[in-house]
Amino acid sequence: MDNKDYNNEIIKKESNGKLFVIIICLFIFIIMIIGISVATFTYTKEKDSVNTISTGNIYLNYTEENNGINITNAYPMSDEAGKVLTNEDQYFDFAIESSMTGDVVANYEIAAEKEVTSTLDNEDVKLYLEKMVNNSYEEVMAPTNFTPLKESTDLGTLAGTMLLDSGTISKSSSIKYRLRMWVDADTILDNIPKSFSVRVSVKAKVDLSD
Repeated sequence: MDNKDYNNEIIKKESNGKLFVIIICLFIFIIMIIGISVATFTYTKEKDSVNTISTGNIYLNYTEENNGINITNAYPMSDEAGKVLTNEDQYFDFAIESSMTGDVVANYEIAAEKEVTSTLDNEDVKLYLEKMVNNSYEEVMAPTNFTPLKESTDLGTLAGTMLLDSGTISKSSSIKYRLRMWVDADTILDNIPKSFSVRVSVKAKVDLSD
């Protein structure tokens, strides 16, 4: 083999080697692009899935203009009598209503907040709460003296208020309640007029951590 043919053979081998390296580099580059594209696509899908979760409103609906009940010019009575009070000023109807979308559930708490103008002592007052089930009211809190919380709850019900009930609510629904309040049968009243008033409030929280 003369020098010319030998040199041509070397150049050819070097060219083939460079071409092979270029092909390998292109192949690795293509694989990297595909990998990045797949990773980006997966991340986008996960983000979109989270964004499809949405929540609406949870609020109290009152059947009266005021959001509470008060005792005035009342006399001590037994629990049996207090549980069936029927005059309009002797019970208070309200509902917890929700309007939510997505597969979420809200935890809620109902509380009674004592008005600062109240002059009756906490142990002189009984509260009684019912919830409507199948078109009739059922007891959810037995007659209980006003008992303020010592500490605030995780949902935000404040210390000093009385926790009446708790539960869960989802989607668009309504839970109806009826609150009654009367003077405890063991209370001794004097000639000084006294009163006791509470306001009803609700705290709710939707946990989206999952």
